[in-house]
Amino acid sequence: MRRFFKFYIMFFVLVTKLSAQVTGLSGWNIFLDPGHSQKENMGIYGYSEAERNLRVALRLREMLLETTDIDTVFISRTNDNQQVSLSQRTSYANSLGAAWFHSIHSNAGASNRNETLMLWGQYYNGNEKVPNGGKAMSAIMVDILTRGMRTTTAGSWGDCSFYTWSDWCKTSGGPYLHVNRVSTMPSELSESGYHTNPRQNQLFMSDRWKILEAKIFYWSILKFFGIERPFVGAVTGIIKDDDNSVPINGAFITIGAGSDTTDSYESLFHKYSNNPEQLHNGFYYIEDVPNEDVQLIVEAEGYYSDTLQVTPSDTFFTFQDVRLVSKVLPTIIKTNPAQGDTNVAAWAFLVFEFNKKMDKESVETNLTISPEAQKTFYWVNNDSKFAIQTDTLQYTTEYTITIPGTVVDKHGHFFDGNGDGAGGDDFVLTFTTGTEDQQAPKVVGFYPEYNAIDTESSPLIRYIFDEEINPASITEDIFKLEQYSTGTIVPWDFQHNVVKDQSVLCFFPTETLAQGEKYYGLLYPGVEDVFGNKTTRLKRVSFTTTTTNYSKTVIEAFENDFTGHWWDPNMSGSTSGILPDSTSRAANSNYTNLLTKSSSSLQINYGWNMGTDSWLIRLYLNESSPKNKRFNKNNLLQVYLFGDGSGNLFRFCLDDKVPNYAAANHEVSPWYEINWIGWKLVSWDMASGSSGSWIGDGNLDGTLRFDSIQLTYNPGSSTSGTIYIDDLHYLTEIPAGVAVDEGTNVVGDYKLKQNYPNPFNPETTIEYFVPVSGQVKITVYDLLGREIKLLTNKQHTPGNFSITWDGKNTKSEKVTSGAYFYKMEANGFSEVKKMLLLE
Repeated sequence: MRRFFKFYIMFFVLVTKLSAQVTGLSGWNIFLDPGHSQKENMGIYGYSEAERNLRVALRLREMLLETTDIDTVFISRTNDNQQVSLSQRTSYANSLGAAWFHSIHSNAGASNRNETLMLWGQYYNGNEKVPNGGKAMSAIMVDILTRGMRTTTAGSWGDCSFYTWSDWCKTSGGPYLHVNRVSTMPSELSESGYHTNPRQNQLFMSDRWKILEAKIFYWSILKFFGIERPFVGAVTGIIKDDDNSVPINGAFITIGAGSDTTDSYESLFHKYSNNPEQLHNGFYYIEDVPNEDVQLIVEAEGYYSDTLQVTPSDTFFTFQDVRLVSKVLPTIIKTNPAQGDTNVAAWAFLVFEFNKKMDKESVETNLTISPEAQKTFYWVNNDSKFAIQTDTLQYTTEYTITIPGTVVDKHGHFFDGNGDGAGGDDFVLTFTTGTEDQQAPKVVGFYPEYNAIDTESSPLIRYIFDEEINPASITEDIFKLEQYSTGTIVPWDFQHNVVKDQSVLCFFPTETLAQGEKYYGLLYPGVEDVFGNKTTRLKRVSFTTTTTNYSKTVIEAFENDFTGHWWDPNMSGSTSGILPDSTSRAANSNYTNLLTKSSSSLQINYGWNMGTDSWLIRLYLNESSPKNKRFNKNNLLQVYLFGDGSGNLFRFCLDDKVPNYAAANHEVSPWYEINWIGWKLVSWDMASGSSGSWIGDGNLDGTLRFDSIQLTYNPGSSTSGTIYIDDLHYLTEIPAGVAVDEGTNVVGDYKLKQNYPNPFNPETTIEYFVPVSGQVKITVYDLLGREIKLLTNKQHTPGNFSITWDGKNTKSEKVTSGAYFYKMEANGFSEVKKMLLLE
């Protein structure tokens, strides 16, 4: 404290000496306006622009009154409690007849900006405000201010030219700023750096910085009036830590008889922060330094002192920044990985951070890795931090890195490896590398598509991962299927399969979903891969079910000994371009559609011969019961296909104009690219969808039956693979007037068979099975849902039954040809099938 007091005694002595030196301002006065009031325009750390502006203005007033022959220095406010508006400031200056208006400000903006700016009064036509002078003063002031603050500048601007985004000047004629527009004397406004810049805001807090800034304005006034600047003799600068460039608090600086102490937490910064380590400015300012070579000595607790020779400038500040070397020995402050870490990625950078700048050669030469591995060093942060890259670390291996105590910092101080304050100790880091895979599994595909509409009433939900997952992580709470409107949770079953090292999860609702309702499929975090890496994000799909009622007729369920229904693909004369040994069909019990409680599926293996330019696999039905199912283009043909993601092509093939079978009547669907993995429902809307091209004419204009499943090679796709087929069926839309119970084809063991013949004329037979005694009702409806005839409605004993419809209504009138529905209802069971009457 004694040294600090001496500084101020010297300062006031200097004021007395200067007072006899500066003349030429007699007869002139100035109005100082410290911008804003009280605590306005709060900077970071709670130090406001208004506080800083006032203290610079008070310092400038003191200099002008005590060292020059100026008549009067007016000021708009003198303490932090006064609230003075803009109009009050200018009115006060005008009423006093002040000769000049100088408004003191700092700027605001991005934290990385810090520049000076001067704004003088300007009219919209570009001319300077009358009376003139503000433009010339601003040009002088922005130069001295920028050099004195050692920062960049935005320049000196007429205010109408600067604020081009506003129409004020155009409307009013200018000037833009109130202080320039309303004041009746020459005027300007200074912006001395940014109070939103952390470094500058901490400098603004310093009392000595305010002296420096006031001195800049003081010199600008002298130069404007052509008055020679007295000998300056002021040395100033920043004291910093040589290792981390942080300004040092409480550093003591002496130059000859003068001295200063940089601000500290105890002396200043406790007013603005509760953290003693947060704020630093390291600023010192010493005046009245003699015009000769002098010694500058800098001391600070915990640092080696430094002594320099300084020759003060006679015309400007003498800037002398000093970097002190800390007495703290070099030590490690952070590593990545940390001590004892496991599961460290074998390819990761190994990062070490010191508290000081290090001698790179010393570190690189002496650091060792055991087991031995190659090392490439990358240094940052002024050589206080480095990373090691190595491509030779092994998986699941323990490694030890040693930095010996013989390593030194930039100044030759020995390394304190164990942090005990004494040099010469080793630092030892031990860690263990993890497995080859360190990444959580990622969902790369899903079905239904997000926000899909008009989906089937019980769609499967499929997630495809980028790697194989651990099925044990699929617990009851990992997935939820929820009805949006009611919050009802739908039970599910799931199937996990691996295709080409990728897992596919299929979730199957075990209940029929409500029609026209939105559902969410929610896959929660926690799905693990085989290395134990877990997903951390929720994956959601949403879809809305169809509002259309359908009855379903199974063509082939692929159950029991179904392979006898399908010819081996090698036996078809249409099959070409295959590798016979790689192409086959078989039953498979591991890939099944759980929606239908299926126990097996049709497995199709294929291999393409790249020596040809034509490829086709035709896997067709023989004359078995599935071949007898009849339908027409108004039906929706569907099959569940487990894709292999190969990009090859699949399609349906039908016989048209049945029973007039001929090869020329083969019609096909469009090709479907198998670009997915896992189960997916493939649909051919034969009425509104397009047809493919093969042997037939491309038109579906008669009674249809299923012919074959077909595959072809898609150039650029996989040349071999395996797909699975399940639940080949067609849907018949049920008109709105025909009620159908949810659960059709599910309740009990009731069976309603397809009528035969179909199409028919004049009559047809309907067979059905009743498992228990009870009432059975069978009714015929037309396409509009109107009842045509009640065929039976009576008590039945268990057994097989048949009934004949003669094509007549309840009035025994012959009905017209066309499509009709028949519906069986019994003990909660309900099923609808379609039949066709021909003339």
